[in-house]
Amino acid sequence: MITHVAFDFDGTLVDSAKVAIDSYNEIAEQNGYGKLTADNLQGMRELSIMERCKALGVPAYKLPALIIQVGGAYRKGVHSIGFFEGIPELLRELKGRGLSNVIVSTNDEENIRAFLEGKSEEAWVDDVICSSRIFGKAQLLRKLMKRARLEPHQLVYVGDEHRDIVASKQAGVKVIAVRWGFDAESRLLEAEPDAIVTHPAEVADYLRRWSEM
Repeated sequence: MITHVAFDFDGTLVDSAKVAIDSYNEIAEQNGYGKLTADNLQGMRELSIMERCKALGVPAYKLPALIIQVGGAYRKGVHSIGFFEGIPELLRELKGRGLSNVIVSTNDEENIRAFLEGKSEEAWVDDVICSSRIFGKAQLLRKLMKRARLEPHQLVYVGDEHRDIVASKQAGVKVIAVRWGFDAESRLLEAEPDAIVTHPAEVADYLRRWSEM
């Protein structure tokens, strides 16, 4: 039986694309990297992270530091972002069913908690687990399972990127991919998620169905 649902933050729960892109572009300008623009954004959605780095002139070895720098710039705009339509209702419904909602993200925990602070939805999120390692989500999911004493079948991850799906498979948990986030649908399908959805309400439907199996 599913007892916990882990959510990616950016691109899954919240529409933070503008803040994230502006934050990246601020750091890119300082370091001479290529910027994300209206002209190249769609193409970037279809590339892997390493391919994006190559296209933007970001050395792979500088990616960890870049993530931390972008997180710091992101903090200035965190209060301007909002939940995607249907997400508050989804969190409330799952909490009402007795499920635990957890955020598992490579964003900075301080950013996420600053966003949640004072919102009614804060009460519907049971935990926030973060790491700045861009490919470290499998470890975070294992950390959650150890902390909550979960078996893999008790946890489902919901994310918007190819790496979310890969991490879930590495951790042995089911994963639902969302179409409204950053990665193009073609990238999501390459990783073979257990389900792919167009609206948050479909997440609840899949969780109900899988719990009844």
